Amino acid sequence: MIKRLFAAGWLLVAGSAFAQAPNPYAPVAPIPVGDILLTLPSSHIPDKGTWEVRFSHRFNQSIDQGQAFRSLFGLDNGANVGIGLSYVPFRDFEVSLLRSNVLDTYDLAAKYVITQQARRIPFSSAIRIGGDFRTEQQLDDRVSAYAQAIVSHQFGSRFDLYIMPTYITKAGRASSGETSAALFKNAFNVPAGAVLEIGSGYGIVAEVIPPNRDLPQDLKAELGWAVGIKHAIGGHLFEILLTNSNGMTTDQYVTSTYNGAPFRSGDLRLGFNIERRWGKPIKR
Repeated sequence: MIKRLFAAGWLLVAGSAFAQAPNPYAPVAPIPVGDILLTLPSSHIPDKGTWEVRFSHRFNQSIDQGQAFRSLFGLDNGANVGIGLSYVPFRDFEVSLLRSNVLDTYDLAAKYVITQQARRIPFSSAIRIGGDFRTEQQLDDRVSAYAQAIVSHQFGSRFDLYIMPTYITKAGRASSGETSAALFKNAFNVPAGAVLEIGSGYGIVAEVIPPNRDLPQDLKAELGWAVGIKHAIGGHLFEILLTNSNGMTTDQYVTSTYNGAPFRSGDLRLGFNIERRWGKPIKR
């Protein structure tokens, strides 16, 4: 009888310990970065059934050009504006549409999350495919197609590092008279990003886009970059940023040129994003 009670007690203790052992494949709690970092995509998407609207501004004038105070640091000189909508119809799958006023461009994309970082899975990963459709008049090469692999690794609970190998067709713009055409038939680049959480719902975000090695010799592009502060609260994400590029769609940033002009690392343009999500709140 004593042996039976001892065996039953041992099984009860072992079963309790097994039940309390953490699942090695349970995803780690991600830093609340949302669908994008500042301009580049993240490897995360919200829950099934979630809608999101995004408003983006990139001001055209560098704040060090002209009389900064008179132009309110570039805010008086127009902006590139993007309005986006995304939806998650199935778990780990998102469709999105962004309209930019630059060449009246529509960016249509689908993103699928392949893995989410866990104790036994060292990284999060997603694939994003889409196209950019330029509808302004007097253009050649109106359509670009692209594919992006998005890989991130979260170090501890507050730092995330991203790389995004990207392939695109008919990207960049070269003007000739009153028309413009694609600068590249095919282009490849590997943008990268990082996120550091500095407080509850607050993070510092950085992005870099290496100079494209296939640029013509007369176009000397420099490193593309952006740095900003992101704040997640409830169903909103707010981002204020400083960048040397005012491109927002994939074809506008991946070639390290923007609308025919190469990036200059010393340019300083202000920008912001506002995102509103309908679904589960954004939280840790």
